[in-house]
Amino acid sequence: MLKVVLFILIGCAWLILGSYLGWHLLVVNSRKPNANNRKQLVWSSLYANRKQAVVSFLTLALGVFIVFAVGLNRKGFGDSSQLVQGTGGYSLWMETTVPVYYDMNTDEGRRQLSLMDLPEDAVFLQFLRYTADDASCLNLNKVSTPTVLGVDMQLFEQAFAIDHYKTKEENIEGYHSNGNIVPCYVDETVLTWGLMMSLGDTLHYQDAHGQEVKLLLAGTLPNTILQGNVVIDKEYFTEIWPEITGSEVVLVKVDDHEVEPTKTILATALNEYGVRVMPTGERLRQFYQVTDTYLSIFLTLGGIGLLVGLFSFVIVIRKNLAMKDEDIRLYQMLGYPSLIIEKLLVDEHLRVPLYAIFIGVTGAILSVCTSFANVSYGTWLLCLAYTALLVAGVIYFVRRIVRRKIE
Repeated sequence: MLKVVLFILIGCAWLILGSYLGWHLLVVNSRKPNANNRKQLVWSSLYANRKQAVVSFLTLALGVFIVFAVGLNRKGFGDSSQLVQGTGGYSLWMETTVPVYYDMNTDEGRRQLSLMDLPEDAVFLQFLRYTADDASCLNLNKVSTPTVLGVDMQLFEQAFAIDHYKTKEENIEGYHSNGNIVPCYVDETVLTWGLMMSLGDTLHYQDAHGQEVKLLLAGTLPNTILQGNVVIDKEYFTEIWPEITGSEVVLVKVDDHEVEPTKTILATALNEYGVRVMPTGERLRQFYQVTDTYLSIFLTLGGIGLLVGLFSFVIVIRKNLAMKDEDIRLYQMLGYPSLIIEKLLVDEHLRVPLYAIFIGVTGAILSVCTSFANVSYGTWLLCLAYTALLVAGVIYFVRRIVRRKIE
């Protein structure tokens, strides 16, 4: 939630600041006394048409900002290095309908499950599951009792980064039958949008004896493949629900080139368990489909805004050039060469759109300052390429239309 607020505040603040700075430069430079200076002529002409310049700037800057900001917030799933935070470094997500009662990290467990053909370096993280409500973004309803997963917390914390609400010593208070609170961890997005709660709040469940159990929301995870579930220590889980002893959720870690063979082996050997195996990147992609839908809507609106900005920019240039006949004749009477006149007109009509592009792009970059690490190198390169393409297109159009006017 904080990131969304910062995104809006930083973007709006930068657009307002950029608008004020542009207006200040226009007013100050247009009032300088040297009227024969070429740059002074450009500033004076811009100030004379300041209303049109302001409209062109605002529409173009806002359109560029929305398009680039939305583009930078889109998640990429092609680069495995960008997925580590959400997957914990695990390659495959596995669910079974029938619980698995063997330790899949041991030779005996693999032998019992006919998994001896798996890569020797394959690592499994097994979860006990108390099935309740799905609190992921795929369920748009408010949830009060999400599904609970029990795991070896030491292994879990080695893979996933937990932002603790209190110190670890305060969180790890043992569960007792008299109703002490058990710490649990949940995805940040689920906490904000699925549960609509805050860290320090409690969830209420019933244990195997019908007694109330309170789970303290003691920390958040950074949008992981475990979205929709709350995670507690395996020891607490077995005290609360001792009848659940088999794993129904398993994470598998193998080398990238072994993912598909491992997936095939698991699907074949555990067919009787009702197994479902998928790459962790694909599972993350499913969760982000809802987010991407909203981003696509904003991207469409931003694209429309950008088109409106470009159209206003084109209209302003054509209108200004249509009113420049007397100025062009005056420049020619004063002995200005055609090349100098062209440079004057190009300079005058390039300042506003280029400044608008600069403010829009930098505003988009600043607005994602809280999640720079989540933006892939490919996205940054694409942003740079689109910026260069937009700038080149504006410069080409202005030069072409000015040259036609002078000719």
